[in-house]
Amino acid sequence: AVVSTQSTGEHAVIEKANPVALSEEQKVKLNQYKIQSRKGNEVFLRKHPEVSCLVSDFLHEVLLQRPENVVEFAAQHFTQPEIRSRINSQIAEEKKLLRREARREQS
Repeated sequence: AVVSTQSTGEHAVIEKANPVALSEEQKVKLNQYKIQSRKGNEVFLRKHPEVSCLVSDFLHEVLLQRPENVVEFAAQHFTQPEIRSRINSQIAEEKKLLRREARREQS
């Protein structure tokens, strides 16, 4: 099997391939791609702490309420008018905690 990439907008999608059937060169390229993707994702998530807050907030509510229809619950959850202020408050709290930890480490 050959690893092929399909362009979907800005992102490349790797079709599932049998790693045993890959040549050594293909395995190296695939591993390099995976490493670069992970690094890029990590940089993006560091620049956008709201992603973590959104996911945490959603999981918290799902596990708390245990809805029968999770997709419908998600649609309602992410369209709540107050979600922006709730997430911004969570981000502000996280920043405060990070500043406190940084001060403790400097002491």
